[in-house]
Amino acid sequence: MTGPDGTGAPASPGTTSVRIRALAAARQDAALDLVCERQVHASRTDFAWLFTSPHLYDGLVALEAVDPDGRMLGVGFTAHPRYAPPGRAFLRITVARAQERRGVGRALRAELLDRLPPGTTDLVGGVFDDDPRSLAVARHWGFEEVEHAIESVLGLTDLSQPEPPPGVTLHEVPDLVVDDPEAVERMLLASQTNPEAEQGWVFDLAKLRALVAEGETPVGVLARVDGVPVAITFGGVEAGTLSIAYSGVDPAFRGRGLMALVKARAHLVARGVGARSSRASNAEHNEGIREVNRRLGYVVRSGVHRLARTVDAAAAPAPTPSVPPVPSVPPAP
Repeated sequence: MTGPDGTGAPASPGTTSVRIRALAAARQDAALDLVCERQVHASRTDFAWLFTSPHLYDGLVALEAVDPDGRMLGVGFTAHPRYAPPGRAFLRITVARAQERRGVGRALRAELLDRLPPGTTDLVGGVFDDDPRSLAVARHWGFEEVEHAIESVLGLTDLSQPEPPPGVTLHEVPDLVVDDPEAVERMLLASQTNPEAEQGWVFDLAKLRALVAEGETPVGVLARVDGVPVAITFGGVEAGTLSIAYSGVDPAFRGRGLMALVKARAHLVARGVGARSSRASNAEHNEGIREVNRRLGYVVRSGVHRLARTVDAAAAPAPTPSVPPVPSVPPAP
């Protein structure tokens, strides 16, 4: 449950007036303000997880770029999410729009590359469709697009109770604890024929549980046919929104409308714990789940270029960091 990232601008004269330092707890709210102002589609809640749920990440580093007067010009983050494949770390850099072309992004990038989590082999990130400048910068930095994702939303106001056909039962499993975990694990693995799985993002029950942030209410619904687990959806509710982390159906049971049933029940469960909307992010060419979303009433909100690049030997973590890591404390009130 992480959001897409913008990037900074190419360096130009004036870089010497930019100083990089650790992002202090008292500055975290200001960093979130900067990110959301620069990236209008960004979820403040998702970015706040870096501060409120540091247990989701290994090697978390948060930096800010400031001018000689201490004014925040941009922010940067890197970490290995514990639900991600080994060696994958994200690189998130956001520069205030008014501060572009000062070398802010380049300065943050240089420092972050010296502070990558140990064992990092690949960097991942993302840029929204309506930010071509950031996409150009990311490509200049060596990132390539691995897929185009579509983000869609659904208002949870006009919902109806799903009616499973004979033999189909729906079960609420917010903690993902079941009596037959081996069977559910087999179904979960078989269901992952999505493009993300081909890139190494394969989930088991433990990794799905690791997606729950501090203060987030988990929502899970499992479908069974004659007792056999066949479909699942899992996500979490925070700040009035259900963020769906994964949905899948065993290939042997596709074409029966099971995913629509599972998600419809999840929507009702989420509304019961305070959600007013649901959001999903799916690969553009994953027509199966996108068609399910369309039938359920989801509306496309934005597109995201998901990016990746390998780590050069020159970008290996420095043995002695020059900037301390982000404090593991919540944002200042």
